[in-house]
Amino acid sequence: MELVLPGMERLSGHSAPHWPWRLVGCIPPQRQLQQFQVDSEGFIIGRRPGSNLQVVSPRVSGRHAELLTIGKHLFIRDLGSTNGTYVNRRRIEQPTPIAEGDHIEVADVEFRVEREHSNDSSEELPTFRQTHSDIETIESDWVLSQLDMLIRDRAVTPHYQAIVTIDGAKTVGYEALARSEMCGLESPHSMFDTARMVNREVELSMMCRQRAVEIASRLPRRQALFVNTHPMEDFIADVLPSMKQLRRIAPEQPIVVEIHEAAIHDPQSVREFHAALKDLNIRLAYDDFGAGRSRLMELVKAPPDFLKFDASLIRNLDSASPQQMRLLSTLIDVVRDFNICTLAEGIETVGEMEACRALGFELAQGFYFGIPLDADDIR
Repeated sequence: MELVLPGMERLSGHSAPHWPWRLVGCIPPQRQLQQFQVDSEGFIIGRRPGSNLQVVSPRVSGRHAELLTIGKHLFIRDLGSTNGTYVNRRRIEQPTPIAEGDHIEVADVEFRVEREHSNDSSEELPTFRQTHSDIETIESDWVLSQLDMLIRDRAVTPHYQAIVTIDGAKTVGYEALARSEMCGLESPHSMFDTARMVNREVELSMMCRQRAVEIASRLPRRQALFVNTHPMEDFIADVLPSMKQLRRIAPEQPIVVEIHEAAIHDPQSVREFHAALKDLNIRLAYDDFGAGRSRLMELVKAPPDFLKFDASLIRNLDSASPQQMRLLSTLIDVVRDFNICTLAEGIETVGEMEACRALGFELAQGFYFGIPLDADDIR
């Protein structure tokens, strides 16, 4: 079959495509994944109004690229754009066939190519298109290339949430929380869910900590910086070497490393890890205490410097039963006996704050005291 380009007479007698093609991606300034049907034989992508798919980006040319549907096949060609058209990371110079699952880049905007199979098709559908769950996986697969770019370019912008004395009178530190501008990877949840698909959680976690420490120099005061770890990280093989690197980057920055209390399986290894952190002048916090199966014996055998009580224990605490209040009060007394600083997470109301203060919490964190902010927005 001959490929006929615009400016030449197309072959006549073509029927409509049996399996319509579509693109999945984000169009600036939107940040949500969208689907765009390729609904004409010559489908123009460009910045100019009237394009089949208008992309308002300064790097996209007026008429940037064209998708050509020829029977059941799809081709793409560049229309003399300034910043190029790419298929699977390679710049194209001539009309190029593309298939389901390919990635195309129009300057700085990326799409994944998909094909919608008709219900009456006799073609065996790939198993990954059989369920709604797997369709979501396909969309996540599009984000994998975004993840690769995120890690490669270290494109994380840490936000910092204040940690304060229980009355909110004094800020004593900040927890670093990962954010990004990458479509589909804006939150820590989306970043690490995507990283889990390709076993890159440890790599991502290390990069997030490093960015948090680098940008913490912009904070107005040198307060304690609380940085997170991922449960997949080994304390000695992964976390400790990265903390040594962070100490070299910021020799004077007070640092607290948080580990999830559910990740504490061997108190002896945690004690050794804690001792090594002390040599670096870095303190240790157990995060999300009470979120799952809290290990009191591990807490006693390997006490941290800080214990962060999970938000699920704090939510609506001002209306909690007397039994729940007694239980929390007892836990706080036990923790204090080991000289561990107590911190209430997730405080959102004045009632929750007052209840935590009455119980004897020393520090607090939550939207009541302030949302996470970019370092340049903290005064």
